[in-house]
Amino acid sequence: MDIYIFNELSTTPFANIYEAKEGLKTFIQTCTKAREFGFQTLRLHENIGNLYQLQIAPNYLVSQWLKDSDVEDDLKDSFRDIVFYSPLINDDDPIAKERNSLSEFKIKVGDEVKLADGLGVAYLLETLCVSFLSQDLWDSDEIKNIEHWFLKEDGSETTKTIAVRHASRQEHLDKHKTWFEKKKRERLQKSRDLWEKRAEFFPHLVLCGEVEKQLTRLGIQSKYLDQIIEKLKRLNQYATDWTEGSYSEPKLTQYGLNVSGESDSTLRKYGQLRKFRLPNRERKLFAQHIKTGDLRFHFYPDTIKFK
Repeated sequence: MDIYIFNELSTTPFANIYEAKEGLKTFIQTCTKAREFGFQTLRLHENIGNLYQLQIAPNYLVSQWLKDSDVEDDLKDSFRDIVFYSPLINDDDPIAKERNSLSEFKIKVGDEVKLADGLGVAYLLETLCVSFLSQDLWDSDEIKNIEHWFLKEDGSETTKTIAVRHASRQEHLDKHKTWFEKKKRERLQKSRDLWEKRAEFFPHLVLCGEVEKQLTRLGIQSKYLDQIIEKLKRLNQYATDWTEGSYSEPKLTQYGLNVSGESDSTLRKYGQLRKFRLPNRERKLFAQHIKTGDLRFHFYPDTIKFK
């Protein structure tokens, strides 16, 4: 649930500098409240490029706004605290990425029909889209009348009209509170199920350390939970097939896993934080990790069965 999407169609410059300042203030307040809901990373369309060079009013860029003495420093700091990331969709979302490659999203803005990539990705990822309040069209908690064209598995084409959860001011987020809380509960339940059925799901993996607490009391609230489960299944399959020889990091690539070890500098600085207790109470360095989105899980390849 930590990813939300920026609507690139809302970057139409405001009429003047005063409106741009008010518009950016409203946007920052919206993102700040979204972060309180659990949305941590705002994905941008790659065509936006350098956000600081974005023109928000005639002859007025975001970079100029950041240097404007009339703008409060706290507001500037809040803007810098927003985590921006490109592209809109990446390899951590394989299913959505494939669907996006077979899709086209359009919406009518004024008298013109435009591609709506950001809104489309928000729909595919089942997450929130946010906009600058630069036009009346974006002053809504839901953007409707988006045309979604896509190619089906049998090669046929189809089109349907969709809607996307949206916010361009703080008040819009209040409309999504029930939906967001429901999503959190669903992920927490899935996390608990993962722990309770761990021996069934992953018979050749042992979940150590704080994993029980993370799954049963806190829950993995990231949208990457499904990908984490899939990668654990693949790691379990590797462990199942590993009947002789040494642990092989390169061989893990055959299971679709991209595994990394920690650098020497990281181990010197954070080595103690990478040590966890095995079920036999022995502490081992879990230097290997698999990264999924903004999360990573560490593991220790043990050649000795636990007693």
